Amino acid sequence: MLIASQEKDIIAWVKAGIAEKFRIKDLGRARFILGIDIDYDVERKALTNCQRARTESIINRFDQENAKPFIMSLDPSVHLTKYDEPQTDEDKVRMKSKPYRSLVGSLLYLACRRRPDIAVTVTKLSRFLENPGQKHWDAGIKVVRYLLKTKDVGITYDGLLGTELTAYSDVDWTGNRDDRGSVSGMMLIICGAPVAWRSTFQKTVALSSTEAGYMALSECVKEVVWMRRLLKDLGPEQDKPTLIYENNQGQWLWRRTIKHIDNRYHFVCEEIISGEVGLVFEQSKK
Repeated sequence: MLIASQEKDIIAWVKAGIAEKFRIKDLGRARFILGIDIDYDVERKALTNCQRARTESIINRFDQENAKPFIMSLDPSVHLTKYDEPQTDEDKVRMKSKPYRSLVGSLLYLACRRRPDIAVTVTKLSRFLENPGQKHWDAGIKVVRYLLKTKDVGITYDGLLGTELTAYSDVDWTGNRDDRGSVSGMMLIICGAPVAWRSTFQKTVALSSTEAGYMALSECVKEVVWMRRLLKDLGPEQDKPTLIYENNQGQWLWRRTIKHIDNRYHFVCEEIISGEVGLVFEQSKK
């Protein structure tokens, strides 16, 4: 059980209350819990966590411990499509011997917990669970080889940077080459490090990058509103609007250019007016 508080007296009080009902063993400061390694820098008020052990188990499970490390999770020049699925019975039989679902599931576990750097790639790989091809399998193995090079990578929260929430929203317009759907991406930052991130395919085909960006932005705003409410309950309440950095200037002209988008996306404007969020234009090259 993990107990967290800014006051040592409160921690002691909680421990005493539990000890009255159950036999407990005090393990001291948390160093490892639920597969997560935890490290502290008291002077900098920093906390770092990573999943080295879990990452190494995935590397060993797929026999990549002696492989050549890969420098990125997915080569930008590689595009995964349904055309890469098995076309012959022989290919289908061969691919059935590949534990593709297990591979993607293992990577998804890391992507959702401590490795946002592989989230986009894993999202793309997950589209082919029903009928993966050799190219999809090879792409998944390259992610494992990327983990081989970056197994010590973790997330560091720096208390000196403060607890102000900021967010980033982006979109890969028509990034899905099979149906020309777009891919939304977002990340929420506290203490200089991500606390929430997501990469998902949009269900509606966008006719312009502005539409795609607006749909991605709306999902980001939903997450920000939820996070602000959570932070209010936990303590570090957000006194100012949460700034969302995005790179689509067309969204600033929404009244004239994208009226045909479903009304549910226009709640973004309501949240801006209410003071929950604010938009900041940020060029991608920065």
